[in-house]
Amino acid sequence: MQSRSLRFLPVVLLGLGAALGVSGCGSDEAVSGREPEGAGGASDGGEGGEPATGERPSAGATGAAGEPTGTGECGHLDIDALTFAKWDSRFTIAGVTGHDGITPTVYDFAVEPDGGVLAAGRFAYHEGKAIPPLLRLRDDKWEPAHTAWTMGPPADGFAALALSEDGTLALATADSFGERAGELWLDRGDEQEVLASFTGQVRTLAWFGGKLYVAGAFELGELSNLAVWDGEAWTAPSGGAPDGPVLELLVANGSLYVGGAFTTVGGVQSANVASFDGSTWSSLPLTEALAVYALAVTDEGELFAGGALGELDAPSGVVQRVGEAWQVVGGGLAQFQTRGVVSDLVAHDGVLDVAGCFSAAGGPAEADGAVVAVGLARWDGETWQSLNTGSGAASPWFQPGVCGDESVGALWDMEYQRLGVSGGRLFAGGSFAGVEGVQTQSLAVREEDAWRAQGRSGLGLGGSLDRVVTGGPGCELFGLGSFTHLAGDATPGRVARFDGNAWQLLKDALPQDAYCPAIDVSAEGELAVGCTIFPEDGAATGVVLALRGDELAARQLDAELPPLNSLKFDDAGKLWLAGGDASGFVATLEGSSVTFVETKFDAPVQFLDVRTNDDVLAAGTFAHVGDTAAKRIAHYVDGEWRALGKGLIGQPQAIARDADTVYASTYDEGQGALLLGAFDGKSWSERAGGKSGLAVEDFYSFNQILPVQGGLVLVGSAELTDGSGRGALLWKEGQLQPLGGGGVHAIAVSGVAVAQSSLWVGGVIAEVSSGKGLFSSVGIARLAW
Repeated sequence: MQSRSLRFLPVVLLGLGAALGVSGCGSDEAVSGREPEGAGGASDGGEGGEPATGERPSAGATGAAGEPTGTGECGHLDIDALTFAKWDSRFTIAGVTGHDGITPTVYDFAVEPDGGVLAAGRFAYHEGKAIPPLLRLRDDKWEPAHTAWTMGPPADGFAALALSEDGTLALATADSFGERAGELWLDRGDEQEVLASFTGQVRTLAWFGGKLYVAGAFELGELSNLAVWDGEAWTAPSGGAPDGPVLELLVANGSLYVGGAFTTVGGVQSANVASFDGSTWSSLPLTEALAVYALAVTDEGELFAGGALGELDAPSGVVQRVGEAWQVVGGGLAQFQTRGVVSDLVAHDGVLDVAGCFSAAGGPAEADGAVVAVGLARWDGETWQSLNTGSGAASPWFQPGVCGDESVGALWDMEYQRLGVSGGRLFAGGSFAGVEGVQTQSLAVREEDAWRAQGRSGLGLGGSLDRVVTGGPGCELFGLGSFTHLAGDATPGRVARFDGNAWQLLKDALPQDAYCPAIDVSAEGELAVGCTIFPEDGAATGVVLALRGDELAARQLDAELPPLNSLKFDDAGKLWLAGGDASGFVATLEGSSVTFVETKFDAPVQFLDVRTNDDVLAAGTFAHVGDTAAKRIAHYVDGEWRALGKGLIGQPQAIARDADTVYASTYDEGQGALLLGAFDGKSWSERAGGKSGLAVEDFYSFNQILPVQGGLVLVGSAELTDGSGRGALLWKEGQLQPLGGGGVHAIAVSGVAVAQSSLWVGGVIAEVSSGKGLFSSVGIARLAW
């Protein structure tokens, strides 16, 4: 059995990704953190205390600190202005989108007699509009299949559907987590009813001989894997139940073909494939298979099977029945040096289209005649044609990187799920973000030899902007992350600018594997991006990029920099840098001149908060700065580094400060943490928990803390106890409330910045909430007033 790790979109969480593998130095003292009860947590005793700040801070162009006095200036925000703020609805993408956490998926298609196409799956939005998980394509427009439901559509959507000759639609509900279970529905257009409940997963449905056949890996009462509804009762198939999962049903040539992972079905010995003509089962054994996931029959009666077939190191994936045997088609499909796996097949117009997990068709990529084909390919009877060379799109969500041969259950997590054909067009559904350079989330159509996006693209991202700053003459937004598409256009990069109506890619010449965790913009509009490159023949090196016209170029430096984690402009416009590898450093950059302020941190510095040349906060995994004990946070003032109380418990994720208080959020490494720690000049205390309204969990933390006039804006992974919001929260007078009425729903909320009369939130975002409704907002979110 083939084992593969999960594939994730790179997400820049400042300090988190770089530091999770770094353990702190020294032992943690008893600092109270994340106490769910009490008014504010306990203090640490105040040893080594000093005034938290000094002079009143400046907000700067990014709004990173301070007490802004206006609501219309770039970087300035009065928290009361958010009372009337509304989410910007423009940040959507083509295809279908869904809830945060897991990739939206189209699981199945059905073709109506008039050529209309039904698509079912687990999704919630199309073109930014909330939709049920069942769509119909008519007149080249996807719309909800029903305008009213007698039973509410399930939140996890539908895993399979089948349309009978009289127009009755059968549906199987999906279940994405835990002990999976679902229901079987009949849908007659004006009403729905539940036929049965099951445990497990249903993969496919088919009407045959006036009966409904249900296949998968499930139990329905005393029935399992293949059940039949005759209109009055559920029974096993004629001749007896299968002894393993049934994962494919195909009605063709007056017969029902079944595929799966069984050795017997209908009382007939037939490994993995068999057929039923309504009275008799026929054996079509395909013994060299972990599982058969797909079947297709051509107009000429040729039978093809696809799935996890043959030996692990031999190209396969799709085979054809020839006489009494099965033969690999055209040299087979390969997933690099192992076998490819097929999730679906469809025969039409003299060709066989194939979907699954593979990187080449016709053998491994280096084989004679092989073509690069990523997940989608076509067999014309003699040669293979690629339907996707791999230039797809980044997903705004994490995707499980499974190939279907890890186990039978992995079939439901494969990237490409189903194919369908109607009106000469090929429909593809799954959990992909795009095909052949076209961004169209989970749903694509191929016509005239090209893939077409399904629906209009808004201003959303293919990927995400994880750090955001604002500034410049027009108070523009600059975002740093990993993306392939901006507003539907293929624009792969790491930094983008938004002028209020359109995105612009800021290109750079860095290697693809460069790590860029830091971005800032000065009050005058000077942009700086901090990155680390990894030469093959040398040590990792820090690089600072500056904007030159419409491109980012590396600044020439008079000294080599260690890896960079953070950079910040101070109030005078001087750029400060921080990072390190075995040890940490803080430096300044003016022109090309690098001045190392400190190189004796005993571990990397990950965060900076800078006011003036003599007022700098640094945080990281260090325990000492030279001979000074400063546990994970230190203050540079009067030309020396000082500790802040007993320091931080847990690994820092964010720091900030206003006129009176230093704030920090840390990650629990097993010895406690501060969800919202506050240092008043003498001691640290926990502001979260108690009566603040914030739920307290060990895995919660904030990725950015933004002091504004009247409170704080907090973005990260925390949720309010009453369930009213999460992701992006407001702290005001000791109480927390959701930003925008309901917060931001995302896998990771990691950045926040203030523009003129708007607040930007960055991260792997799926939707935002007003408290009264949810709205699609992909890869970025904007709250305007």
